[in-house]
Amino acid sequence: MATAYKHGRTIRALTWCLSLVLLTIPSATGAKVPAQSQDSLHDRLDFLKTNLERYLSHSLGAGESADLGSLNFEAVNFETCKINWTITTEFGHGAEVPVQMRDLTLVNRVTLNLSSLDASRTKIYVMEQMKQRNIPWSLVLQLTTRPGTPGFIQQLTTTKRGQANRTAVLQERQLAFFFNLRDQRIAEEVSKAFADAGAICRSRAQTSR
Repeated sequence: MATAYKHGRTIRALTWCLSLVLLTIPSATGAKVPAQSQDSLHDRLDFLKTNLERYLSHSLGAGESADLGSLNFEAVNFETCKINWTITTEFGHGAEVPVQMRDLTLVNRVTLNLSSLDASRTKIYVMEQMKQRNIPWSLVLQLTTRPGTPGFIQQLTTTKRGQANRTAVLQERQLAFFFNLRDQRIAEEVSKAFADAGAICRSRAQTSR
């Protein structure tokens, strides 16, 4: 039991420090949704899918530094209020990579129902410790979900050099996306798109009751 707990804490630390994230709740069905609302939701989901894949996928190394690995964001399903995505982090084997993380692959599958988002608690800030170490991916967009909702649901799987996988399932109220420092504007636009989509989905859920 202690080993499982320790492993869970390790996975949480990796998730936070290396820019992973989370979300879920069943989408509303039954009631008809006005076409304008439907179109508005699709517009925002398309925006999120395009820009999250573009701005969150990157090499872990910077400039002339050794290849530390790569991070890839894949928007698996951004079609309804219940969205899910996968973040795959592959660490290299250079000297700059901590020994315990060399050749490690971390796959984070995240599910979120947008109606659970609490837009009033969204934050955008710079993680100063990372900035001081010249890590460009230190601009944080932090999302928070409302109490009483499933929140961000993550299934984290680690694989090292083909060895047996280890999987942990986490359910959290907060999730952090890490953007490049130069992408402040796009982080703000992504934040607004999440807020707008969340409002549409909450309205849809209330209508279906």
